[in-house]
Amino acid sequence: MMWLRRAIILPLALLFIILSILLLVVFRVNATVGNPDFYNEQLRQADIYNFIYTEVLPAALEETELGDADIGLDISQLKPHIMGIAEQTLPPEWLEAQVEQTIEQVVPYLWGDTEGFQVNITLKDRVEAGAQALKDTLHKEEIFSELYDGIIGLIIAKLEADAELPPFFAFSVEEMERVLRTVLPEAWVLRQVDAAIDEVVPYFTGDTERFTVRIEIIDRLDALEEVLADMLGRAESYERLFEVALAPVIEQSTGEMAQLPIGLSLTSEEVLAAVRETMPLEWYQARVSDILAQLFSYLKGESETLEVTIPLGERKPAIARALGELADQKLESIFDSLPECTSGHLWELLAKAPLETIPECKPPGMSYQEFKELVGIDFELMLIPLVDMWVPDQWTLSEAELRQMFGGEGEEDFLEKAREWVQTGLVFTSEDLRENLGPDYETVEKVRRWIATGLIFTDQDLRQGIGSEQLGTLEQARSTLGMVRRWLMAAWVIPALLLLAIGVLGSRRWSARLLWAAVVLAAMAVLAYLAFGPLFSAMAQPRIDEALMSAVGQVSGFQALAAEKGVSLAQNAIDSFIGGLRGQALGLLIVSGVLIGVGVVWHFWGRIRQT
Repeated sequence: MMWLRRAIILPLALLFIILSILLLVVFRVNATVGNPDFYNEQLRQADIYNFIYTEVLPAALEETELGDADIGLDISQLKPHIMGIAEQTLPPEWLEAQVEQTIEQVVPYLWGDTEGFQVNITLKDRVEAGAQALKDTLHKEEIFSELYDGIIGLIIAKLEADAELPPFFAFSVEEMERVLRTVLPEAWVLRQVDAAIDEVVPYFTGDTERFTVRIEIIDRLDALEEVLADMLGRAESYERLFEVALAPVIEQSTGEMAQLPIGLSLTSEEVLAAVRETMPLEWYQARVSDILAQLFSYLKGESETLEVTIPLGERKPAIARALGELADQKLESIFDSLPECTSGHLWELLAKAPLETIPECKPPGMSYQEFKELVGIDFELMLIPLVDMWVPDQWTLSEAELRQMFGGEGEEDFLEKAREWVQTGLVFTSEDLRENLGPDYETVEKVRRWIATGLIFTDQDLRQGIGSEQLGTLEQARSTLGMVRRWLMAAWVIPALLLLAIGVLGSRRWSARLLWAAVVLAAMAVLAYLAFGPLFSAMAQPRIDEALMSAVGQVSGFQALAAEKGVSLAQNAIDSFIGGLRGQALGLLIVSGVLIGVGVVWHFWGRIRQT
């Protein structure tokens, strides 16, 4: 009956081989896919965390346009330094720790080993590190100098586009740039940026509930006053001031001063021209500093009334003299153009004395000076009382006039805005942020909570994030995987019993039984090694590589880099998985070889003992 027993061995051996190879695969899956250490080891071998900063991020930055489309400021020069900021904020070691923490929490949960998980990623210290990295980068001279130039250009463009400056300050682009660079020097602006970062970061980390970014403009008023004194002392600035402010005042008095004896009159343009000559640029320049001092006194809050006074009393004699000379020139020109009188006209002219109008003719041989003495005309003496009466001792620009000069009143009141800015500074608070963002501010609050408490993700969050159908599938999979893992070791009992049965059926002697079992085990090990070695490399590996590479060909740029790294990572994981199976098969082959050797020795030893 031995032949029957050995005939039964064939199906048992086939079943043993199939079942054992399946168990080898299952155990390998459990040791890799079901093991957090496998993922972590693969990521470390791929050097994925350094790869992000050495390859992916530089390529992504190269493809990204950091221009001025959104904020009006070109920050493209920051490109080479963004990687450094990112690496200092989220260093590779930190990324590795967070990823490994996540894997170690989530994988056991998905495989049913734990009933829940919690991933807690602390962000507060990273935000603080990022802020310091940003400050360190901005303090590099070549970086902030370029940014500063862009900021100045942005302010100038905004002033030009929005017409924020009043007509009196209608400077050219070059003049505005000079004012801004003097009043807002680079070092001062950098200090304000540092202070703003230091103020905002505690708000986002949850250390404070509100923030106030304040730029103290009053500290720069002296510099502004100095540069404005120089700018406004120029001839073109004086022309604007004279035209906008002084000319209307003079024109109001022109009617009285322009009516001269014997019907002579001066036009408003002639009066303005004459007065302008009496107030030369040098006279104006000597008073610019005083004018600005009065204006800045109001802006600083040292004076509650807004009024600018310019003394004119000292200019009255010069005004009377200039108007007199103008009247003389005009009357002389008219007198010289008169025809000479006949004797009849002469007697008629003398009979009308004193003259109330310009005569129709002039006496023969009489000069203009003789004519003036004859009729008793001295325009300067005549104009002195008129000028004294109609030209004020001081030119006072009232608050309303100044506000009009500086752009109007109400919402357009530039002076009131400037006074508020000077006394309170330029202020931006958390309330302003809330108001500006409106409903979107809720996102800011979520970010603040994440930073303050850490980014926490639990199994409850996962359950809430997937649908009920997917949740049921997940729970079923977890339950099945958990049960399989708990009973996995017991599964080897079946192959062991099969192997024992093969040995028992193969012979009546124990040494032969050991040889039968060892040979079947060796056959299984050889088949497993061939399947996961040469056969896999020749048949499966090329197809897998082709499928992976086809996915890479569908993307470009930095995405292609990431995809190539993903392919490399997948190939390494597959190699590790298959290599483990080959190693197990080789180990079983060695064990079976040892058992065969033991069986042979045992068999011959038994025969020796019998003889």
